[in-house]
Amino acid sequence: MSREDSRGLSLSVTVVAGGCPGARTNMTMEAACREACGTAAAKGMYQLCIDTLREEDTTAGSVDEAGEYAYHAAWRALWAYLDTMGRAWHFLGDAARLAGEEKAAYEFCVGGRYQEAEAAMDRVRNRLPDHCGPNVGDEYKMALRDVGACRDRVAKLPSSPLLAMVEVDYNRTLLASMLGKLIGVK
Repeated sequence: MSREDSRGLSLSVTVVAGGCPGARTNMTMEAACREACGTAAAKGMYQLCIDTLREEDTTAGSVDEAGEYAYHAAWRALWAYLDTMGRAWHFLGDAARLAGEEKAAYEFCVGGRYQEAEAAMDRVRNRLPDHCGPNVGDEYKMALRDVGACRDRVAKLPSSPLLAMVEVDYNRTLLASMLGKLIGVK
């Protein structure tokens, strides 16, 4: 191999690695979930992780890069946000059914917080799995903050059919962040 070929090979390896210090290959989804979530203290989060990664038709014991798992979790969180916003808009469309505070809470969520969370998670998704660099951790934090604000507002309602969806969205956002940490996102 000539010196030029060697440099080209080195450059392509750098591009593939993407500057993510924790990125690893040959990691099973079970190992990724165990490392990101633990098993004893966060059994529910571990199970959400396994379920999320299996949604991609991944079978138990299959091997992939940790960055791919982080990417899939971000993508799945985005889909969950869209489902929740669609449901909230459905409820808002039935104005006779909503009381003042419930309507205000749903508008708070879909009128800003969920849009901001969606934009932040979309920026994460666009950078993963190849780039975990600057500001990706901040994007996860923004998504968590915005979904958390919606969750907290909806949780104050006496009874809301949206609360369960928002709580799952928060957990999916947290899971995406935890899997991002596997590849070195701060």
